[in-house]
Amino acid sequence: MKNLKLLFAFMLLFFVFTTINAQDFQVPKNYTLKVADDYKKLEKDVVDCVNWLENTPINKDENKRTDANAFFMQWITGSPDVSVAISSYVLDLTEKNPTLLITFMGAWTRYAIENPEGGDSFNRNFAGLKSIIKVYTNNKDSGIKKDKNVEKLLKLETDDDLKAWLTKNLKN
Repeated sequence: MKNLKLLFAFMLLFFVFTTINAQDFQVPKNYTLKVADDYKKLEKDVVDCVNWLENTPINKDENKRTDANAFFMQWITGSPDVSVAISSYVLDLTEKNPTLLITFMGAWTRYAIENPEGGDSFNRNFAGLKSIIKVYTNNKDSGIKKDKNVEKLLKLETDDDLKAWLTKNLKN
């Protein structure tokens, strides 16, 4: 029983820290993106931006969300080190909810930044897919439209099932 209380306390502290940390994110201002080093210097800000976008309800802080999306898109558009590949399955999953496309691209980018040596396309796609599921699930009452394609993914029970689905869809 004591172990359960400790586990619960740890989980609660982790959640509070994550929430506070996500709320502290400020969209960078007055940055320059001209040379490779400019992009490298902003990688932590990009990861923080992606985390904020992923963890903040889509109908909250709409002006900040717009600024965060613009910052992310400007960074990813010119980044010499990270490029995102969009497969047709991603377009199917984001057609009804275009915000999920940036969600996918953000998670792909975060994975690429955090795993520069081991970030193959499959793992980047998997990170993007998991993020789509998370944002879709967490925002069902916050502006996300119901989508049968994403709902099918929610029925997959394990990461292995999701990986099998992804493998099949990457081949198409």
